[in-house]
This record gives sequence, structure tokens and C-alpha cells, in this order.
Amino acid sequence: MLSSLKAFLFKRLLINLLISSIEIVGLILSIFYSFIVSILLKSTILVLGKNLAARISAFIILLSIKESLVDLLRSSK
Repeated sequence: MLSSLKAFLFKRLLINLLISSIEIVGLILSIFYSFIVSILLKSTILVLGKNLAARISAFIILLSIKESLVDLLRSSK
């Protein structure tokens, strides 16, 4: 009886650790994607120069990519 209780608690601990590690990986990926999108946005704005319409459209596209990646990470939890 006691050994089955220990086994159950151990399995539960392993499952909780697995879920926590998946959440941590998701958080790291979210930070990484945000960093990449900000770099892309800055470089795109520098390349496009004074073309305001192109800068705005690039900003909207990159922002939507970032939001879709964040939504994807949130849905995987």
C-alpha cells in the first residue's frame, strides 16, 4: 500500500516537472521570437528608409507574425 502511494506521488511529480519544463521552453521560445521580430522590424525600417507606407505595412506584417507565434505558444500549453 505504501509503495503504491509512493509510486503514484512519484509519477505525479514527474508529470508536474514535465509540464513545468514545457512551459519554460514555451516562455524561452516566446522571448526568442519577440527578439527576432524586433530585430527584423528594426532592420526593415532602416532598409526601407523614408517610404512611410512600406514601413507601416512591414510593421503590421511583423507584428501579426509575432502575435500569431505568441498565440501558437499559448495554445500549446
